[in-house]
Amino acid sequence: MFRFPAEPGASAARRRCLRGLALLGLAAAAPLPALAAGDAPVALLQRWLHETHGATADFTQRIVADKGGAPQLSSGTFSFERPGRFRWEYLKPYRQDIVSDGDTIWTYDHDLDQVTISSQAQALGSTPAALLSGADVQRLFALQALPAHDGLQWVQATPRASDSSFVWVRLGLRDAAQGVELEQMQLRDAFRRTSTIRFTAQRVNPKFAPGSFHFTPPPGAAVIRPEGS
Repeated sequence: MFRFPAEPGASAARRRCLRGLALLGLAAAAPLPALAAGDAPVALLQRWLHETHGATADFTQRIVADKGGAPQLSSGTFSFERPGRFRWEYLKPYRQDIVSDGDTIWTYDHDLDQVTISSQAQALGSTPAALLSGADVQRLFALQALPAHDGLQWVQATPRASDSSFVWVRLGLRDAAQGVELEQMQLRDAFRRTSTIRFTAQRVNPKFAPGSFHFTPPPGAAVIRPEGS
């Protein structure tokens, strides 16, 4: 789980960031307008949205702050199934589970033994979730094809809303034999931190067992429902 420095607003930003990451690609993609010849990476993103109905992967995450300090490293597993279901589990260095059945999001902090329950509809906003969930992408984000590097095609999405918790999101995609894969994601947040997430051991469009995207709070865990959720 993220362990951001203790600064004003960091706790709220941390929770928004976690949910935004966890909600990747959770609904059917809305059609994008006709693309110019130089927008091949955007077309690749559109293919990923339409062809990938679910996936599982391992991930590693590295967070670097502009003000310096040691990078924050974490790792875990991620799975999703459209529309709206996901399980994002941070395993190291701290345990945190973020699970959604398409309507409700459960965020369980293991060390605090605390579950926060909120509405998925209210958690989207101008996050990576909205970018990939089938919302009106062109209304919420400005999409820009970036130069290829690290063997990947890159798309940058800049939120149009001035109050977004993200400055930009960059998606690194590969046109692989099994289809388009999202291999890397970079996020720049409002606290001037850059997160780099790399996905490995991917399985595309697997069959999930019933109950894979439901969460039951452990006995004795504190349960919190934020106002408006």
